Amino acid sequence: MPKSTPTTPPLDREAKRRLAVIRHVEEVTGNVAMSCRYFGISRQAYYTWCRR
Repeated sequence: MPKSTPTTPPLDREAKRRLAVIRHVEEVTGNVAMSCRYFGISRQAYYTWCRR
């Protein structure tokens, strides 16, 4: 019997938004402050999400 790989549940809307902000910093701007202003979040929130 073949082993099945575990499936990850789909991301909710807020998780997708957080991931979009992190990807924007890494792939588009490279600048946390500018991306946070663009998305309307604080830098503290960004770094909290990033640590998770």
